[in-house]
Amino acid sequence: MRLEQLFLLIEVAKYNSISLAAEHAFITQPAVSSSISKLEDELGTQLFRRTPQGAYPTSIGEIVIEKARHILDTIEEIKQISNTSALTGDLSVGIIPSMGDKIIPNVLYYLKEKHPGINISLTVAESINILQNIQSGKNDIGIVLLTEEITGKDICCEELFKDKFLIYAAKDSPLAQQDSVSLKEALGYPFVAYNDEFTKNNGGITSILKKHGEPNVIFRFCNFELIKRVVSQGIAISFFPKFMSVDDIYLQSGEILPIPISDVSLGITVGLIRSTRHAVSLVEKEFVEALKSMCETSATISNGN
Repeated sequence: MRLEQLFLLIEVAKYNSISLAAEHAFITQPAVSSSISKLEDELGTQLFRRTPQGAYPTSIGEIVIEKARHILDTIEEIKQISNTSALTGDLSVGIIPSMGDKIIPNVLYYLKEKHPGINISLTVAESINILQNIQSGKNDIGIVLLTEEITGKDICCEELFKDKFLIYAAKDSPLAQQDSVSLKEALGYPFVAYNDEFTKNNGGITSILKKHGEPNVIFRFCNFELIKRVVSQGIAISFFPKFMSVDDIYLQSGEILPIPISDVSLGITVGLIRSTRHAVSLVEKEFVEALKSMCETSATISNGN
């Protein structure tokens, strides 16, 4: 039994595919198939059921794969135990758009200062798309809105913080003169939204608002800065999570005002998702630790406002 075999075992389980495992490991498909077969012969048991749809772990295979993950995680920790300041490695993270406004940039800056050798790539998408990326192995972890759609076999969810949506309007908007506004009244105003939210009827603020009425969407952008600029000019209103208002330049200047919703609580839960078939690296552990710290700080400040 070799470490390479354990690594390939995990890769096949991750993608439920020998060909995809070979592609991501940069070796040939026959080499992966041979490695798994030799391991099965050595253990005297079948680890995967090969089907036209893919390779799926047997019940014994699931146990062996979990043990293999622990072994490789421990080896990775041993490699870094003598010098944690020299942490290196790659991490692919999927995030919902609102997390890219402040929290994630702060996390990336902190980690780069502490560990210059790490490489973190970001994918900005809606929660359901991030879930699909996790399941396909395109992202290692994802930061999403934990809604009823975020479920699936081998998916692990962890709450980061709770928040709620507020109405955001220009200082000269009639809504800005009120202490709070009903959602019914707000839905009658022109609304500018983040573009990806409206590619489907099940995602982000779209699915939340549609339970209460049809938003009057006049623009759809995939850039929060542009959305805020349009709102500040009084062209339309928008809905953002409360935590996004912390240290926002438009709110600090008074060009945009956050307005509580009086009749409905549009509560949300922001959470972390990963595949249970994914081996957790030290880079990922450092990222999650920094992320939780930043989320806790933002939630504390937001709740104090």
